[in-house]
Amino acid sequence: MVTAGHDSAGRAVLDSVLATTPDGTPRYAEALFWRASFNKTSAGAERDYRRIVVEYPLSPRAAESLFRLAQLETTRSDRVSARMHLERLQREHPGSAVSTRGSVMLAQLAFSDGDDVTGCAAVAAAKEGMSASDVELRNQLDYHATRCANLAVRLAARDSTSTAPAAAGPPTIPPTEAASDAPPSRGGSQPAGAREFSVQVAAYDTRAEAEAHAKRLSGRGFMVRVVGPSRPYRVRIGRYATRERADAARRQIGGGAIVVEAEPR
Repeated sequence: MVTAGHDSAGRAVLDSVLATTPDGTPRYAEALFWRASFNKTSAGAERDYRRIVVEYPLSPRAAESLFRLAQLETTRSDRVSARMHLERLQREHPGSAVSTRGSVMLAQLAFSDGDDVTGCAAVAAAKEGMSASDVELRNQLDYHATRCANLAVRLAARDSTSTAPAAAGPPTIPPTEAASDAPPSRGGSQPAGAREFSVQVAAYDTRAEAEAHAKRLSGRGFMVRVVGPSRPYRVRIGRYATRERADAARRQIGGGAIVVEAEPR
């Protein structure tokens, strides 16, 4: 009905299905998905897609909902939130029909952010799920082939120069201790304008939600802060001198955390 131009009538049918279908059932999730797909506003669509990925993570529509949420975030230029949705898509629905498109999109966002490691990992994931008919997607991935080949060379060179740790070298710094938000100490001050990196664990529409998440992380010993004067409010951990140290912390933190360039002090 909607595709035939009868928008109002089609949406009325969906509303009636939702009103008569028990919440928590697969059919309810299916109706939510189509209501989101035909919603007149991005806010209404986002609300239903979020319900699906949170309340119905096992629904066949969960993967597509994550991908569409990422698309909505990119239209708002919120690359961080888009990447979080796409990384969750990779992690929770690797074999879904939409996972290849999600990996390509994640690669593009990561490369634009200068995160070649994540970008090339996404390229590899996309190639694994690609079929012979995915000519357009394959062309997009081939565009990044040289970049990923160069990354492999750089990483191999770095590994080859790494020797055994010095006998009296310092221990690995866990994410709770590495580069906190405290100002640099005298004698080891950081040059003005120097880049720092943080681990972003979440982004919320309200500051209250972000503060609640930050409080939970603080209770676990993390140096955490809430960033942003308006939505999305970002929850970030630590300040690291290099992206590599931040990525090491990200792996210890787990979940959907990502490495971002830290905001100025």
